[in-house]
Amino acid sequence: MASNRMTLCLFMGATGYHSASWRLPESRHAAGTDPTHFAKLANLAEAGGFDAVFFADSMALWSDVRERPAGSIEPSALATSAINATQHIGVILTMSTTFNEPYNVARRLASLDHLSNGRIGWNIVTSATREAAGNFGLDEIPDHDERYKRGSEFVDVCIKLWESWDADAVIGDREGWWADPSKIEAIDHQGTFFKVRGPLDVPRSPQGVPLLVQAGSSTEGINLASKFADFVFTVQATRDQAEQFRSRIRYLSEKHDPGRYPRVLPGLIPVIRDTDDQAKAYLAQLDGLVDLTDGLRQLEKSLDMRPGTLRLDEPFNFKLPEATEVSGNQTYYQVIKEMDGSEGVLVRDVVRRMSTSRGHRLVVGSPQTVADSMRDWVDCGAADGYIVMPAVLPDDFARFVDQVVPLLRESGHLGDEPDARPLAARYRCQP
Repeated sequence: MASNRMTLCLFMGATGYHSASWRLPESRHAAGTDPTHFAKLANLAEAGGFDAVFFADSMALWSDVRERPAGSIEPSALATSAINATQHIGVILTMSTTFNEPYNVARRLASLDHLSNGRIGWNIVTSATREAAGNFGLDEIPDHDERYKRGSEFVDVCIKLWESWDADAVIGDREGWWADPSKIEAIDHQGTFFKVRGPLDVPRSPQGVPLLVQAGSSTEGINLASKFADFVFTVQATRDQAEQFRSRIRYLSEKHDPGRYPRVLPGLIPVIRDTDDQAKAYLAQLDGLVDLTDGLRQLEKSLDMRPGTLRLDEPFNFKLPEATEVSGNQTYYQVIKEMDGSEGVLVRDVVRRMSTSRGHRLVVGSPQTVADSMRDWVDCGAADGYIVMPAVLPDDFARFVDQVVPLLRESGHLGDEPDARPLAARYRCQP
């Protein structure tokens, strides 16, 4: 794979990543529970040369339902819509290591890997909200570092379960054995968090171990990514920050496993119109639809503040604690903290940024402007590709495929032919 070949994944959503996307008259506010919506998006992504589609998840109602759509089908069920609509594209789904058990997750992913003929990826998350904890009998979310220690052991157990069947265990000898029992072994794992006998009750899937994805940028998240991940989904708004992050991931991965290089994929929100000015005007129109009072409530919730603490027109200057002192989602908390005390920044500026992009990189302009900006980060070593998060679905994504993808193909940053190999075989351990 050429060093400047981008990896592109589509962030699957209902009406789009922008919090006001559902307010547009052409939006379908109930798209999050319509499998055909996601099937069409996956089909378009495959036609556009994307490597994978990405299903996020939350173990609780994840946002203020007054502000934006906040509910969807469970991702392992929804993934089947993408699998059935496509032939080659990868399907990455999110599953929590805090509120699941390794055997169930390993079994579900192995089953989907069989159904997709080797196209499944797992986005490993630890879940970080008090609301999620309350759905599983807890008053508070477990400590951040404790969640990641559990997460690391969780992934280790899943890998052992996936490897509990040798590739040639199934013989299919009609006059003898169906499978060789000596090639199917219990894992007998006894660790700090889990005791799992095994083996898995699903025969080895086409990939064996599915593609592994990690989406946290805290210290413990980076350590987990450097140990296991093939893709790293990250929040990086500037090229310098992105270069430093990628260098750190590659350095730590090399220490864990020489020759293994996870592909670092920052989130990217492309806002495209025929000219730069038209794109800026379109984004301004979207931003104008944001209900700032709803966004204000969400910001207070993210900062664990009482409702009514913040005022839109006051300076955002609260001397917030360091991200490492926060038990919840440290990645997005750090995005907010970086604006704390910045000269001239008001609370409304923070609310608007989180409503528009949640700190992800926002590229606004003509197709050429967007393509050039995407190539710049990849060519300088700040990214290996992107998780593309269209502001409005499906229209903004269709525009991206029609107008930006051809430019990326012309420059050699995207290939023309689909790769029929299992997903992990395409990307695991490649520089």
